Amino acid sequence: MRLKNVIIIIVLLAAAIFLIPYSIPLILALMTALVLEPAIKLCINHFKIRRLLSVTIVFILFLAGFGIFTYWLTTTLVVQTIDFLTMVPKYAVKVFSLIEKDLYKVEKLYASLPPEVLSTVQNALDGFKNYAGNFATKLTNGIISVAAAIPQLLLYLIIYLVALFLISLDLPRLFANFLNLFTTSAREKVELVFTQLSRATVGFIRAQLILSFITYVLALIGLLILDVKYAVLIALFIILVDILPILGTGSFIVPWAVYNFVVGDDFLAIGLIIMFVLLTVIRRIIEPKILGSSLGISALAALISLYLGFQLLGFIGLIVGPALVIIYEALRSAGFIKIKIDF
Repeated sequence: MRLKNVIIIIVLLAAAIFLIPYSIPLILALMTALVLEPAIKLCINHFKIRRLLSVTIVFILFLAGFGIFTYWLTTTLVVQTIDFLTMVPKYAVKVFSLIEKDLYKVEKLYASLPPEVLSTVQNALDGFKNYAGNFATKLTNGIISVAAAIPQLLLYLIIYLVALFLISLDLPRLFANFLNLFTTSAREKVELVFTQLSRATVGFIRAQLILSFITYVLALIGLLILDVKYAVLIALFIILVDILPILGTGSFIVPWAVYNFVVGDDFLAIGLIIMFVLLTVIRRIIEPKILGSSLGISALAALISLYLGFQLLGFIGLIVGPALVIIYEALRSAGFIKIKIDF
């Protein structure tokens, strides 16, 4: 490869990396278009219609499903969120009454402590108070930021939907223009790599949706068995926390269980711990199998890539690990990587 071509590729990659944060709606639209492409081709081949009509039909069906789901989710969340917020003062009164009840005992114990221990406890209490104050401030600012970002989110949604329709309509032409960047000899290999990576991307999205859906159903069933109010809202929150890097279901369920132990609701606390253990075990068992079947790699390769990725990069490695395996398999299948051991 010539030095000029290498420089052009590096510049294009740097520009792409720089533009990624500003192109989130377009990237999501492209990924959704890849997911919808099999349905569009099915309509074209089965009903013998033009691509414009097929794209329009699939887009309308997607828009209808997306709208119904969003409406149901939004109305359910709004109702349960308002109801939950009205209950927050009652929970606060309950906690403060519990603290007030045991305050005399704490004061007697506090007064009997040695000076050095007393200083350590005081510093810990001050640190906890500062942390609680900072957390409350960040939470309030976060809520205000979300409310202020709603108009921008609506704009992103409009751009996403318009881009989805246009990309779906022009996807074959975009793919052909991409292939024209390469020579005839390299085009077949690049097409094979691109096809496998596209299939893997769609498979990864499908796998994450399946895992999130299974986790949501299990969490919802567990919360309903435990007779928890706002089960739909809380189960959705568990999914959102589970998706975010670094966090996980335990970062929400475990503190909630500890709180219930403190207030004396041992049944709910034990039930939450059991639910957390079951969610973790079931997800770890099914995740390699679902990822392996969706990404086109073996369950063992998916398990090893998940484990090594997590050990080396943390939660981000859960995505990077399988991605590297997919890229390697695509390049090896296309003939870019050839490993032969001879003695």
